[in-house]
Amino acid sequence: MTTVTAVRSPLRSPQFRRVIAAEFISSVGTQMTTLALPWFVLMTSGSPARMGLVFLAQILPVPLLSMPAGLLVARWGARRVTIVGDLCSATLAATVPVLYVADLLPFWALLLIVAGIGCVASAYLSAQRMLLTETIDLDEGVVTAGNALFETATSTARLVGPAIAGFFIAQFGALNVLWIDAASFVVSAALLTGLPRRATTPQASSAHNMTEGVRYLLKDPVLRTMSLAALGYGTLMPVVLLALPVIAKSRYDADPHAAGWLLAAWGGGTALGTVVVARLARKISPPRLAAAGGVGAAVVLWLLPWDQPVTTLMLTVAASCMFLPGVTAPAVSLMMLRPPEHLRPHVFPVFGAAVFVASPIAYGVAGVLFEHLSVGTVLTAVAVGASLCALVLLNLVRRPGRP
Repeated sequence: MTTVTAVRSPLRSPQFRRVIAAEFISSVGTQMTTLALPWFVLMTSGSPARMGLVFLAQILPVPLLSMPAGLLVARWGARRVTIVGDLCSATLAATVPVLYVADLLPFWALLLIVAGIGCVASAYLSAQRMLLTETIDLDEGVVTAGNALFETATSTARLVGPAIAGFFIAQFGALNVLWIDAASFVVSAALLTGLPRRATTPQASSAHNMTEGVRYLLKDPVLRTMSLAALGYGTLMPVVLLALPVIAKSRYDADPHAAGWLLAAWGGGTALGTVVVARLARKISPPRLAAAGGVGAAVVLWLLPWDQPVTTLMLTVAASCMFLPGVTAPAVSLMMLRPPEHLRPHVFPVFGAAVFVASPIAYGVAGVLFEHLSVGTVLTAVAVGASLCALVLLNLVRRPGRP
């Protein structure tokens, strides 16, 4: 079993702080768009299915391109991939309002642009995590704490971004919010440009290493179990996220402020959870921490299906999300440190694919389900699935595998 000892705080690294700042700024813009773009589609078309297609188009490239993305990160380096990714994302985000003003934005064109953002994200997400390990000590406790702090920045952005977006949507329109998203990516790229360059040596065996990364993930009992649980949560949580604007439209008089506060509650709960995980990571082994987070999330998700006032629903959403960092931060740290060093750039993209592979299907199916079934029925099914994922993680604690 892994022993966790006292470790140096990742925040002492100025490079780590720069990465965290870039992540927070770009994530605020992204979370504003996460509300603004689906809200625009839902209000103009009245179709949850079309809204689901927007999520589908953005997420689908991530699992499909995860392996080529791993090769790209291995060849270019994490710093270069993230900077180029920021600039490409800024361009794509700004394209949407420009085409809309020019009356050149049919729905299929919007899907293509969103899919382009997803293609960039396929490499960007892997590069972000690898960039994180380049700025801190490669100790299991440090990396887990670092990932928890990284999630704190992301989840705090989930708290701030939607709340701001709700105000801007009501005042200036949904698509104008994307200008802020584009600007946030430019600022992020500028911050990351200040990081030192690391020499990268392209390897002729990169494709072979990717195959070996898949084999290692499937053979290792801990990583295999974590990937299975991640696949489950990757299926379930997008359904909850998609449910929030649908609930705001159907139960709360199509109020964009209500939608913004519900998404903010999602981020606020996650932010609180990441702060707790950052402290517990030095005292509890990653498998036990993941199991505790999985059980807590499953229990609270059973409260979501019931009709309740918006303030109560906000608290329920926040509570359900508070436990999720307990699963994600330990999982990411294990994926980064457990494989041999030469396989790490190849194992993590496979893990990312496991997390995202079910998301496109979940978004597409959930949009159709919300048109034919009640929100409560769908969320009850989510709670059942989360309970099964918690059992998988509990089994990992009972049989943790070799350290």
